[in-house]
Amino acid sequence: MTRTISARARLALGALVVALGALAGTAWASYAGREHVATATILLHPLEGNAYSPGGRGDDLVNLETEAQVLRSDAVARAVLRRLGSSGTPARLLASVSVVVPPNTQLLEISVRAGDDATAAERASAFGDVYLAFRKSRTESSIFGRTSRLEELVGVREGERKAALGRLERLSSTAPERRLLEQQVQEIVVQIGSLRAQLATAQAIGLDPGQVVTPGHVVAAGPTSDPRTMALVGGGAALLAGLAVAVVRSGRRTVTLVGDAAAVAECGLLPLGAVAPPVGADDAVIARARSVVLAVGPDRPLVVTVAPVTAGVPTTFDALVGAFANARYEVVAIDLARLPDRVALAELVLQRASVSDVLVQVGEFRSHLRPLDDLSDDAGFADLVASAQMRHCLEDLAKRADLVLVGAPPLRSPVGRALLAASRAVVVEAQTSVVTRPDLTELVEEAARLDGTIAGVVLVGVPGASSEVTV
Repeated sequence: MTRTISARARLALGALVVALGALAGTAWASYAGREHVATATILLHPLEGNAYSPGGRGDDLVNLETEAQVLRSDAVARAVLRRLGSSGTPARLLASVSVVVPPNTQLLEISVRAGDDATAAERASAFGDVYLAFRKSRTESSIFGRTSRLEELVGVREGERKAALGRLERLSSTAPERRLLEQQVQEIVVQIGSLRAQLATAQAIGLDPGQVVTPGHVVAAGPTSDPRTMALVGGGAALLAGLAVAVVRSGRRTVTLVGDAAAVAECGLLPLGAVAPPVGADDAVIARARSVVLAVGPDRPLVVTVAPVTAGVPTTFDALVGAFANARYEVVAIDLARLPDRVALAELVLQRASVSDVLVQVGEFRSHLRPLDDLSDDAGFADLVASAQMRHCLEDLAKRADLVLVGAPPLRSPVGRALLAASRAVVVEAQTSVVTRPDLTELVEEAARLDGTIAGVVLVGVPGASSEVTV
């Protein structure tokens, strides 16, 4: 099937693509123009509970990323809303806030989007101030907890020292336990000194959380907010994309898809003709396929598989079954798209049933399979098809008739590959709009590897399609 587009239609299509690109660029500029962005920058100082060193390199300050995430927390957002006296929810406010950690710095850049410049700048500054206060209060809380605990321990040890000194005063100078009490008093004094030193260290911790380096200021929208500029950019991008697509399409060879008998023959396969659904048993292509199948060498019982190459279900399966039956050949039709047929085959392979149990005659020259037990799932069916027992079961079925005709899933599937090896002949269906020459070449190599026989290829197209396809 040849598809041609006139030069005028191509120009119209190109103009439409460029216009759509320009429209998209204008829409983006309109959106960017409504976005008012302000940025504030804060410098963070190391504090208790923030484990990065003021003397370390910027790429060592891994906790700055944590600081950036904490700045965008609900607690900070609620404090900002309270500071500004603004209504709304923390989640809605945080949706307009982004925080960036510049490389090799101890800075946080806070960007806020809002409906106008003043609001954006006010919110950016508020986030910087509130977060610095938040950091300081967090450190103060940590230090207060530590100093309170140390002061409590000092009081306990002072009480123990006083109690030991009281007992020591009540003892005579020659009392045997006096030396032990003196050692205990000395140890308590040492502990008190150590605790007081820790307390002094904790109380000396700095509480400077950092400072606002740059208050909130409005960031210019830039060229992305200019409708003319973005229209040109969008139109140019659309034009380049269209030209790229045209170059790629023009560079593709028209023989990529298998569209005629010559392409099939060049792949080393026998073309049987082209059909378009629906296909009848009296179709000339079906008659030729029947003749080719019957001409396959009689080295073993005639098991024939009909399967597409890459996707879908067989189109000619029912027509081939009818053609063989009309020619007075007894056919066992197995359609693997039907669950009963798959379950019945599984019962044969697993030796849960015999051929006579599952083989049912539905016409004078036609039989199909019926499972012995109630239908169940067919999990593991692909593994059963690949077993040696499956081939024996198909050949046993073929001995009860002139041939077994199997409608199979694509030959690229595990079941399809297994049937390619288990069948005496395979009729391949190649969809002209899907199958490519590399697909058929790969199939030929797979058949040679599995010692399978491909009887021929039926081209399956759309109604009214010819054998020539141009992409």
